[in-house]
Amino acid sequence: MINNLPGNTVERLSNYRRILFNLENEEKTHIHSHQLAHLLRINPAHVRRDLMLIGFSGDIHKGYEISKLIKSIGKAIDCVHVQKVAFVGVGDLGRAVADFFNHQNTKLQVAATFRIGQEPGLQFPDVKCYNISRMKEIIRQENIELCVLAVPHSFVNDVSKIIVDAGVKGILNFTSSRLKVPKEIYVEHYDMISKLEKLAYFTNKDTCPGI
Repeated sequence: MINNLPGNTVERLSNYRRILFNLENEEKTHIHSHQLAHLLRINPAHVRRDLMLIGFSGDIHKGYEISKLIKSIGKAIDCVHVQKVAFVGVGDLGRAVADFFNHQNTKLQVAATFRIGQEPGLQFPDVKCYNISRMKEIIRQENIELCVLAVPHSFVNDVSKIIVDAGVKGILNFTSSRLKVPKEIYVEHYDMISKLEKLAYFTNKDTCPGI
């Protein structure tokens, strides 16, 4: 672990690694900084600067070797021991958000929730929960303009397409996938994986062996 990396760099390195894992699964071997930057919609200078901070360089013609870059990122931000993670109160957090928006003087209201599986009725107080198969119908019926997306990776593309087709204008993305949506759809990413890896880095940087 490298113990003096800026927080934003740690977060971006986590994002790079996830993209690189996907590319490696597609049997790609090399990538240039501008290609990696394009996939994350950031400036290529950030990519080059971040990789310079972890001491990684690429071939001017081929670019960065993906498998070696994945290992270098791991050495830079991962500790040698495993940190266990518990998810506590995720449902309570959702209920708290719904309760705040629906009972305070705000311009936002939680009108519906959706889940894969049976319809449980009321998931939050005063907010009906529907099967995901009814999502387009209910979004249009309730004139819903914003959606929070937190579904497994395998459902992301299909669900986001339904959301967009239903007329939603903005998506808060809690998944680890980059959404394939039209440019006019505003997407705000909340990347829990990067946040957890960043948290792990900063709780270990003073105690984990340096490189």
